[in-house]
Amino acid sequence: MKLGFIGLGSVIDTAWLPALQRLNISPAQCFGFDVDAARAPAGITRCDSLEALLATQPDMVLITTASLAHLPVLEQVLQTAVPRIVVEKPVAATLAQLARLQELLARPEHASRVLAFDHWMARDGVAQLAHGDPDSDWQPEAAYSLVSTPILSLADIAKIEGYLLEPSGFNAQGEPIALNFATGEPDTRQLRHPDGVIVDIGTHVLAMMHETLAAVGVNNQLRLTLCEAKDRLGNAITPGDVTTAEGSAHLQGELGGIPLEIWLNKYAGPAGGQKGIRLHLHNGTVLSQDRRGAQDVLEIWQDETVKRWTLDGPIYGRCLGRFILGANSIFARMPEQVSILTQRRIAEVTALLQLQQQLRGPH
Repeated sequence: MKLGFIGLGSVIDTAWLPALQRLNISPAQCFGFDVDAARAPAGITRCDSLEALLATQPDMVLITTASLAHLPVLEQVLQTAVPRIVVEKPVAATLAQLARLQELLARPEHASRVLAFDHWMARDGVAQLAHGDPDSDWQPEAAYSLVSTPILSLADIAKIEGYLLEPSGFNAQGEPIALNFATGEPDTRQLRHPDGVIVDIGTHVLAMMHETLAAVGVNNQLRLTLCEAKDRLGNAITPGDVTTAEGSAHLQGELGGIPLEIWLNKYAGPAGGQKGIRLHLHNGTVLSQDRRGAQDVLEIWQDETVKRWTLDGPIYGRCLGRFILGANSIFARMPEQVSILTQRRIAEVTALLQLQQQLRGPH
């Protein structure tokens, strides 16, 4: 399969290329273009223009530009015959862009080939546990007997919690600084709105929650309210501020009628690193999936008993292998799900961008 990357920023080096290497995707199959001529990651054949990239007739285009450019690039690609188009999160960066995107996707020939991507949508261990035993890829901590299905109906679910608390460091002035999620090195980017935690990492948590609840029959009705948002230094974001990025945020709401709560923090300090969800049942059972080091950890807490499974490896590689590339591609395996998944990602980004309007005022 010939891949075409549009946008060759840091996410390519830190996430996409390592994932492709683990999946044994040949570099000879990877082409790319970026408006910044200095971006030329090893392993991708760089094209001089977007037109030149599209002229290679890729089997799949992956839009990995800055978020504001996702929609205009997608519009250009949709004018070609590329059969599979994957757009990194967030699928669009403004409410106006989302409205235009929905106009484009109203045409079935467009909707069937556009997948809004978030690699956390592959983190479905809790959904597996809700139906009984997790897949064989998960390694049990002990020889457990078969897990009985803990969720018999939606009425069993009390609430769902999500969290992404990034570990962070400190600069010479003692101020918190973000760390690259893949390398752990200081993130030298000057983060500005709209690249604060609400949209930048809130999309991950919502995608994981949404896919988990969709697997047990919850509909796509999503409502969010903002409890608190602060900048990198812990100061409140004030109305009218359309520059400062949020460093932390606390959200509440409902997804398909199920109460939800989300904690986001890009500056959680050395103790950070918690990344996952907890599904609480009315009988006191808790289903949990967290990220600990290089592993995902899946747990079911019942009374004083904890059963635990682990799954090694980066999330990106798992998502690409299970949803995007090869025989397991959602485009080939369940093509009718492509537009459904995209509409879920659109609903999530819409809700998060609406929070931004409430926080900062119309902009």
